[in-house]
Amino acid sequence: MMRLLIFFFIVFICEKGSGTIYQCNTNASCGCSTSSTLLTRIVGGETAVQQSWSWIVSVRSHGEHICGGSVLSRSYIITAAHCIKDIHNFKSITILAGSLTLKPSSNDLSQIRSITKVYKHPDYNSHSLINDLVLLRLSSPLNMIYGNIKAICLPSGTVPQPPDNIDMIAIGWGTTSTWTDEFSSTLRQVTVQSIASTSNRCQRVISDSKLQFCAGVRTGNKDTCKGDGGGPLMAFVNNIWQLYGVTSYGYGCASPDYPGVYTRVSYYIKWIKSIMPFDEITTSTSNNPMTTITTTSKNPMETTTITSEEPMTTTTSERPITTITTTSEKPLETTATTSEESMTTITTTISGKPMETTTITSKEPMTDIPITSGKPTETTTIRSEEPMTTITTSSEEPMITTASTSKQPMTELLLQISNSDKYLRIQLLLFIFLLLIII
Repeated sequence: MMRLLIFFFIVFICEKGSGTIYQCNTNASCGCSTSSTLLTRIVGGETAVQQSWSWIVSVRSHGEHICGGSVLSRSYIITAAHCIKDIHNFKSITILAGSLTLKPSSNDLSQIRSITKVYKHPDYNSHSLINDLVLLRLSSPLNMIYGNIKAICLPSGTVPQPPDNIDMIAIGWGTTSTWTDEFSSTLRQVTVQSIASTSNRCQRVISDSKLQFCAGVRTGNKDTCKGDGGGPLMAFVNNIWQLYGVTSYGYGCASPDYPGVYTRVSYYIKWIKSIMPFDEITTSTSNNPMTTITTTSKNPMETTTITSEEPMTTTTSERPITTITTTSEKPLETTATTSEESMTTITTTISGKPMETTTITSKEPMTDIPITSGKPTETTTIRSEEPMTTITTSSEEPMITTASTSKQPMTELLLQISNSDKYLRIQLLLFIFLLLIII
């Protein structure tokens, strides 16, 4: 029994340092930041990496944060209409761009702009929060030369997005629970899944599935909350980030039975184009996203690359064509196998030993079996022809995710293992080794 407990303790230590890196197309005109996006496997959320979300802005009233927003171009910001519904003097509205924190230092590259015109959707309903969108025209164009400010890509608008059960990222400076009004000083990110509008959880909270969609996590603990309203909900498509949703409202924060509700951006592409100059619109033209994800571990190293022709999800696809490639710093063994039968993908977490390289191609579905090992990691590439699926779950009064009315937390915290953590891990492993000898 003691040895079993020690084994799981070791697995916990090794897995805690792993994470996911999204490497985008740096040549794209939109949807790719200066820094790659890093998400760890910590339950509850994480802090964002500097310059990994270059399109996020803080929408402010009299200098105080009230909502999030996204850069569509040098002159236009998109956010939620409910964020400004109680503001009668639009001269009090400003945006802060290019900053990871709500209180940037004087020597950083952040920029503040006032608003010259507000384009609220003409059919916005402040009670049902239908058509909860607004475009803000800036007083002067943003300076994008330094790379810390970039535009996010819009979906094509030819098909409704997102599909059900795909992973998406929400970001913002909102509160971390329903019970606090204090905003996060640093930008945070959380991974949630889109939920079918026909599900009971979604039907409890949604008003119009054509204009809105639900997203959340089955177990709760991950969500947007007060102060995150108007911020982006994004999918990684063809190696760029696309704006699929704008945070609208929810019932409480991070409740497993009540998911968040987001405005479906793909429905509003024509309306957005009718306002913005043609040469400033950055719209994706692909409807079949190709997703690339790289997973890395600080200590030990683990890397996984996945390429899919459909949005990335958390379960296996029904007809995937799978390739697994493993690399090592030592002389490699390489095995190529072609099979007509279903295959199993094994991911091994490594810790300082050489490894083999295996390439497998299968025409049938695959099963992912995570394995923790004392050997170095693998790189896995998966190309899927079908979308993968994730089942997610979803208080009783609706509330808007603004500084004062919304209730959905954004609760992820980035794990970055410092050198002292590495030494601590080594010491813990030595202690466990000695304990095993004693036993």
